[in-house]
Amino acid sequence: MSTKNIFAGFGVKTTFVNILYDELMKREFVTLADIMCIKRRNPKGFYDNNPKATLSREKYYGDLKKASSELIKALEQAYPGCIKDNGKTGKGKAFRYVGDVDDPFAEERQAIEQKRIEDYVEFCKASAGILPSSWFSSYFENTQLLLDTNREVESGMKQIQSSLEQNLTNIDLLPVFYKAISNKQVLQFAYQPFGQNPFVLTFHPQFLKEYNGRWFVFGEADREPYQAYNVPLDRIVGEVSDVNDVEYIPAPKGFYQDFFNNIVGVTHEKGAKVEEVIIRTKTEYQHGLLLTKPLHHSQEEVLPFGEHDGQWYGEVRLTIEPNRELRGRILLYGENLEVISPLSLREQIKEILRRQMQQYSENK
Repeated sequence: MSTKNIFAGFGVKTTFVNILYDELMKREFVTLADIMCIKRRNPKGFYDNNPKATLSREKYYGDLKKASSELIKALEQAYPGCIKDNGKTGKGKAFRYVGDVDDPFAEERQAIEQKRIEDYVEFCKASAGILPSSWFSSYFENTQLLLDTNREVESGMKQIQSSLEQNLTNIDLLPVFYKAISNKQVLQFAYQPFGQNPFVLTFHPQFLKEYNGRWFVFGEADREPYQAYNVPLDRIVGEVSDVNDVEYIPAPKGFYQDFFNNIVGVTHEKGAKVEEVIIRTKTEYQHGLLLTKPLHHSQEEVLPFGEHDGQWYGEVRLTIEPNRELRGRILLYGENLEVISPLSLREQIKEILRRQMQQYSENK
């Protein structure tokens, strides 16, 4: 193989190289269309079964051709005769690996994985100001990495910083709850919701989630709501202790993925349901910003920014369960966003703005 590792890099071409290599190692014929289908998560045969879909017109077709050419050339140079084609030309041409070695570039791929681990460790080291210090210290305790990091911070050599302050109340409990989840350990602690007296909670921690700079632990509790009970870490009072005479209750497989799938943040509001939300952008800049920083993973552009009926705007659609976190995100953008539908969410936004206007119109 050439001096340059063909698997190195982070671009689309490198992605195609890895996909093609994996497919070739199955020792079956594979076409460029098959590789594009895997990349785009389309079913095999997508380009044959869809007359309007043309492989050569795909955005990254050029990268795919370069990737296949370079990988096949590298394999042939290292192991002559290890690649056979099916004798066809054009989109029907397929390649098959027939070499004696089952994984000819295993060392090259392992070298890339090792480099990624090293890069990740370096990122962790540089991210001591982003990751909570207690979390970082807990998992790198007594390591040279932590020692080097502390020295660099003290000498003013930090190169990365977060806009969020991580000096939050009880942030040191993050490793405690993470380990409890991993070890399936029931815990007990005093929890004080806002404006209420504290009470003791027996808790089966199952999931950690950060939202807007605040950490929450979700799990099974001994009081309502029993499932997906939500505890902000900063509302825990006093010590956290182990409970060894209660059997741990795990979350059903995929429960929290489904729980958070249709909301922004951490809150399911009573009576709320999943519905389509149409949001209108009022400036081209705002439209572009919303496309690059979507409000929710379901967001899709339904109307590009431009002139429509004599007005300039664009629109996006979300399939989501409206909640207070979504309303907060929308209000954050001020006059540049307008909720078009559903009417219920539009009226909620209007009421919040009405109360704000009333506050600012009062004489102080």
